Amino acid sequence: MKLYLNETSPFSRVVTAVALMSEKASVELVWVDPWSSPDALKQVNPFCIIPALELDETVLTDSMVICQYLLATYRNVFLAPMDLTNKQEMALLGSAKTLMDVAFKTVALKRFTEGKNELTKRGIEGLNEALLRSKTDIRNNPAYKEKTLATLYFHIALAYIQLRHEALFEQHAAGEIEAFLEKSPFSDVLETISLETLAEKPSFEGLRNSI
Repeated sequence: MKLYLNETSPFSRVVTAVALMSEKASVELVWVDPWSSPDALKQVNPFCIIPALELDETVLTDSMVICQYLLATYRNVFLAPMDLTNKQEMALLGSAKTLMDVAFKTVALKRFTEGKNELTKRGIEGLNEALLRSKTDIRNNPAYKEKTLATLYFHIALAYIQLRHEALFEQHAAGEIEAFLEKSPFSDVLETISLETLAEKPSFEGLRNSI
């Protein structure tokens, strides 16, 4: 398997974490800059979007799809299976994935537009409200205490917001969000794939040996 990724993408980080927690998964990490539309990435994904997982003649795109494939294909003793009929678990998965999507898109838009625009403004407003609501959700929704794909997405989404929307993160971090990050069951694996480590463009085997 070849996983096309870069070092700062939160979507790539989720997939890398799941792959590392998947027993006997053998992955070649292909480091690319999607913004430059490299031919190697364009060959597997015409949209030049990462992550992309190349499986012989088949390519999987979208982080959620790739994660679900890895979880269904390989034994994973770290992640608890999600109950797709559990409204609270699915609500967390949906909100965490959307939080990541919007946090990323509001940053990406700045590459192509000058100053503030309506989409960026709405995105920031949404992030602000979502972070505010997450404090109550962390207290009341037991799904936040489970070691599932949903909480992994939420943890990495928060880490990305801390990186790219620092002022917004600091505005809401005190209390429930800080406590969630401190008690997160994924702290160890995410330390292994910290942004500093990923900046070195390590091999998959090197990352696995670090866990």
